Amino acid sequence: MDNLTTIKIKQHEEARLNLRDCENCFAVPGSDSMIDVVHPTTGKTVIYGRTLEEVRQQLGYEKAELMTVDGFCQAKAERQDTPITWTETTKEKFYEMLEVLPPATMKNGGFLVGEPWDHHALTGRPRYAAYKEREEKFFVASRPMTRQEFEKEIA
Repeated sequence: MDNLTTIKIKQHEEARLNLRDCENCFAVPGSDSMIDVVHPTTGKTVIYGRTLEEVRQQLGYEKAELMTVDGFCQAKAERQDTPITWTETTKEKFYEMLEVLPPATMKNGGFLVGEPWDHHALTGRPRYAAYKEREEKFFVASRPMTRQEFEKEIA
């Protein structure tokens, strides 16, 4: 993908926009998804051309705010990077998740479920649900993790 999109700036005028030029976004603080990025010239959403007030009133995001894309991603990454804890789960759940898809990776009695749960906000690395078995007990990680995190956790 080339990060370019065609948008209408005026009724019949089209211009190419590099999405990297969109430094701001509308989002609800604490949410995991942006509502939309903000066009650097119009100050409106790139997808539907809405102002912040229209996003709040017409789309129902009453707590939406203007923030930087970098700030949004940093805040999301901080929520994603909480310490990993392991909670006991059932043998049945462990094997259900092991068999639902081929694992993304397996090591030392642990595995990552074969499809990403999401992606890290700063690195873009896929994050997976994680499970492990220790001394005939079964555990699930408190949050999705990247392969690199899994390698450290499961060693």
